[in-house]
Amino acid sequence: MTDELIEYPDFAKVEMRAGRVLKVEEFPRARTPSYKVLVDFGPEVGERWSSVQAARDYRPEDLLDTLVVGVVNMPARNIAGFQSQVLILGVPAQDGGLSLLRPDRGAQPGGRVY
Repeated sequence: MTDELIEYPDFAKVEMRAGRVLKVEEFPRARTPSYKVLVDFGPEVGERWSSVQAARDYRPEDLLDTLVVGVVNMPARNIAGFQSQVLILGVPAQDGGLSLLRPDRGAQPGGRVY
């Protein structure tokens, strides 16, 4: 944990939203086993592409049509020639791999984390 505390307005600047994975593509150019995913973040944000370092821990069919949580108000980042437009969030799994943050009771695409 960091020693620096933040105030609620700092947290509120990070726009985290639920999104539904519409498409999953292999991404062989990435250094870490990854996928390119197209995620629908609802009518306010729309569809956005992201690179997700999930290929070791998830099969494409595990991700397709599932909900994820992503940061949608960061600038796009060039990853191996691909413009990743959002940051999909995850945490370390018990086995050392990746566990994606996903709403466990469902959510509307575009629903904001609060």
